Amino acid sequence: MGDMDSNRINRSRQLDIMKANQTRIGTLGTELLAGMLGQLHALFEPAANPWPSSDQVRWQRRQRFLKGSDWLPGPPAGMLDWSNPGQGAAGRQRVVRAFGDLEAKGLVHRGVKSAGLTAEGIVAARYEVGNIQLETCLPGLDFLLSQLGTDAEWRDGGDGGYISECSLAGYDPMPPGKVGACRLPDSAAWAVDALVPLAVAGLIDHDFKPRFELPLYHLTAEGRTLAEERLAAGIADPDAWMELAHLVIKAPDANAEAAYCAAWARSINELTNAKPLNTNCIAHGPSLFLWPNAVLKRIGQPRIRKPSETA
Repeated sequence: MGDMDSNRINRSRQLDIMKANQTRIGTLGTELLAGMLGQLHALFEPAANPWPSSDQVRWQRRQRFLKGSDWLPGPPAGMLDWSNPGQGAAGRQRVVRAFGDLEAKGLVHRGVKSAGLTAEGIVAARYEVGNIQLETCLPGLDFLLSQLGTDAEWRDGGDGGYISECSLAGYDPMPPGKVGACRLPDSAAWAVDALVPLAVAGLIDHDFKPRFELPLYHLTAEGRTLAEERLAAGIADPDAWMELAHLVIKAPDANAEAAYCAAWARSINELTNAKPLNTNCIAHGPSLFLWPNAVLKRIGQPRIRKPSETA
């Protein structure tokens, strides 16, 4: 496992230390962490938007968070727009003190009208609200890599690399259904919950195919490198991905969970109605002619073979 895996991704040691020392950050501090996590997860959760510019709104803000950009105004990489949520002078002062305590513990950092969770802060926040941790989600990379070259991969001519949310939830790549109608049951939502941490870490991304309401995921360059490292090291476990469907995590703090949900809902609404940061900075989505290999075989186009099949 490389340095990126050990230093950036595997935060289980910090989580163990937090549990062992019974770190107390106060009720307000916990709710601040939870609210920032809700805002962050809302940004990376896929949403089929009512108009094309909404896709650009989300993509631009994800890119700004992951990499920063002179073309995209606002907070630098790793930071989100943030303002003091306290009510009245006394309430705002309490938030300032609680935020300062979080900052002293290395859980957050702040900028001008912005704030961000550190890697340790994300681990702590996910623990408090009962969210799945990043290291638990890593088999998702193994599963995505294992599906390339199979009937589940979506491609257009020679371009591919996409796997639908349907496949990631254990269903057919493109279940039958009406355009715009939900093709998956509510029980498939576990897949989104487990994919968001991978997206926040910059290991996967998603796009929407026109006239298909569910997202198509793909490994980023960093995600593919890590997936191949895990495969070469013999620690890849694609089968473990589907086991996450049965994972139940109870939030130890109900108030933190409520703060997370409120921030998530508020952020989803704001993103839906927001404007692009730069109308000249555009991401081009998948082609209308992108289809799973299973469909391409039925209509007579050969699928892309796995590397092992061409050796």
